[in-house]
Amino acid sequence: MKNGSLDEEILNKACERILNIVYRFEENRDNNAVFDRDLDHELARKVAEETIVLMKNDSILPLDKNDEIAFIGKFAAKPRYQGGGSSHINSHKVVSAMNEVKGMENITYAQGYIDEKDEIVEELINEAVEAAKKSKIAVVFAGLPDNFESEGYDRTHMQMPNCQNALIDAVCEVQPNTVVVLHNGSPVEMPWKDKVKGIVEAYLGGQAIGSAVVDVLFGKVNPSGKLP
Repeated sequence: MKNGSLDEEILNKACERILNIVYRFEENRDNNAVFDRDLDHELARKVAEETIVLMKNDSILPLDKNDEIAFIGKFAAKPRYQGGGSSHINSHKVVSAMNEVKGMENITYAQGYIDEKDEIVEELINEAVEAAKKSKIAVVFAGLPDNFESEGYDRTHMQMPNCQNALIDAVCEVQPNTVVVLHNGSPVEMPWKDKVKGIVEAYLGGQAIGSAVVDVLFGKVNPSGKLP
């Protein structure tokens, strides 16, 4: 074989293996099957709703849709809904919590932090604090950005970004009615857990996670998932 030649019998066997897979697909194919991306999206929403875990609820959830509420944190508008590396896919569409509450004028938004790097941006925190002050309840969407957890390397600690912890502390100082929604693929330390009234673990819940979280926050769905 060093001269580049290949025995015909070996080549035929390799081709036969491929053709067997093709034939197996064709013989069992459902020609009436429909690939409905929107229907699959609704299924993804249901799956996400069933995996969300209520970790703390000090008589604050479910929220009242008529209250003035501040959604705070970049993940409220652009959720971290999947991991990186080999787990990354191109989603049909992604629905954030802010997408889901579009049109509800009693809900305001403040970005609160950047997730490209762990840097406290005072302007963003101040904006979030003002939004929290003007509201009856603040919901902070936080967790782990891509650069804090991924395949290919081990985490050296279990902390969330300092900028997010600082944001939660600042919001709690002006708003005692604070709920934290977590988007993360692995465990995190919660130094602020005694300061907030609610903690919702959403994990990396897929492209419909924003809708699922809103359904949980407003009591449409019971968060009955369990920690792994």
